[in-house]
Amino acid sequence: MRFFRSLPAPRVSLAIATLAFPFVGPTVQAADSSAAAYSLHDLLVAALNTNLELRAKRIDPILQDLQVDAAWGEFMPNAVIAGNYSSTERPKTSQELSSLGSIFGGEDDPILNDDLGRLQVGLTGKLPTGMTYEAMTGVDEARNDYNNFNSEFISNSTLAITQPLLRDFGFKANLAEVRLRRRAADASRFELRAVALRIMRDVTNAYHELVYAEENVRVKEEAVQVAEDLVHENNRRFEEGRMAPIDVTQAQSRVAEAKEELLVARNFLEQRQNQILELTRDSFDLDDTEIVVETDFILDDAPVIDREAALVDLFELNPSYLGSLELIEAEKIRVAYAKNQRWPRVDLRATFGYNGIGGTLTRSYRNYWERTQPSWSAGLVVNYPIWDKAGRSRVQQSEMRKEQAILELKRTEVVLLSAFDTALRDLNNAAARMELVQDSVRLADSALNAELKRLASGLTTSFNVAQAQRDVSTARSRALATRVDLNRAYTQLGFVLGTLPRDLKIEMIDE
Repeated sequence: MRFFRSLPAPRVSLAIATLAFPFVGPTVQAADSSAAAYSLHDLLVAALNTNLELRAKRIDPILQDLQVDAAWGEFMPNAVIAGNYSSTERPKTSQELSSLGSIFGGEDDPILNDDLGRLQVGLTGKLPTGMTYEAMTGVDEARNDYNNFNSEFISNSTLAITQPLLRDFGFKANLAEVRLRRRAADASRFELRAVALRIMRDVTNAYHELVYAEENVRVKEEAVQVAEDLVHENNRRFEEGRMAPIDVTQAQSRVAEAKEELLVARNFLEQRQNQILELTRDSFDLDDTEIVVETDFILDDAPVIDREAALVDLFELNPSYLGSLELIEAEKIRVAYAKNQRWPRVDLRATFGYNGIGGTLTRSYRNYWERTQPSWSAGLVVNYPIWDKAGRSRVQQSEMRKEQAILELKRTEVVLLSAFDTALRDLNNAAARMELVQDSVRLADSALNAELKRLASGLTTSFNVAQAQRDVSTARSRALATRVDLNRAYTQLGFVLGTLPRDLKIEMIDE
């Protein structure tokens, strides 16, 4: 048994910026056996790096990673800068008239003038525990009738925090969005890998069909040559008077039939060449559509499959199954978050700060140290929904979505197990057919040789010989097609299990 040559596994990146193998090369003719040919590895590397569908799919994980960054952005601090200026003119109260009168020693203008300039800077933000904070410092420049419009600077520095104690408390509740985005990013990578596996399967199948098409063209060319040789031989015998004209006509009919089969085979070859180019190029040149592949990477016998080990691979490597697991984990996060949101809101609020006053900006800040204690406050705020219908509904919805995801996982298991059993049966069936079809080829060759000997002895007709030639050509084509079925079944098995990169010695790197 021979399956793939012993080659080092090429490392194929799934990152869109990496182009490990630019699939370009000279146009080569299918009939030219000396022309450079592409190996299966060449085609796989080209497809994984240039296939347009895959390149588009690579963008999804990048988008999901950006959404993870965006979710983390909620916990980044924000700088705050605020400034304003106000000028107020209003009637004075009786107390203000009395105080100003005592200050200035007489009756005062009943109108109060007050100008205020304010500048504040600080940071605000939120921590993964749910705590929100606001650290601010600022200064007011006050000019009014009290200070005879001489500037006074009033500075104030405070730290205010609010820490939820029930609803929105802790890392799980506050990092729920981050965790959901991470699950979505992981799921998108499994989806990308699933698409990559499908393209690898399609390229491998197209390669096998192209090898079949090339070899089938040679079979049909040989059939044409054999049929033409029979025409020449019958013409010679007819000229010698040892054969009837009908024998020549029957041989010529077989030539026409063999040439028709050759045309069909060549058309199929061109179709498979186009399929390969479609899968492995990011552009299509109508003037460059011929390609030759090496024929060494072909499975001739069915490998022995360890059923138990294959099932382990199925549930550990299949990206569709792993992606379904990620969706369930995401739904669990949503359920936990919805339940957290049903708790009463109990928030601890506290402030801590200093204030100062002075004739200059720096003096107002130095005045902090003249205080015997800071200003502070602490308290609890409780908010309890009397009838939390919305919260109950969200919990029920999230639990139902989780159940839905579990059912989808079970359905995925059923589909994968069915596909695994089908691929295994197809592989065994193709292996059994390989033995039978090889016998058919051997028997058809023997029958043709016998008919040729009988024709030389005048014991049969050219019609029977032509039929025997047709049977040989058909049997050889069937043998090639059965080998394709064997390789397709093995490729499909690797696709279902998720082991196709390992089987094909291709290492895909998520970057």
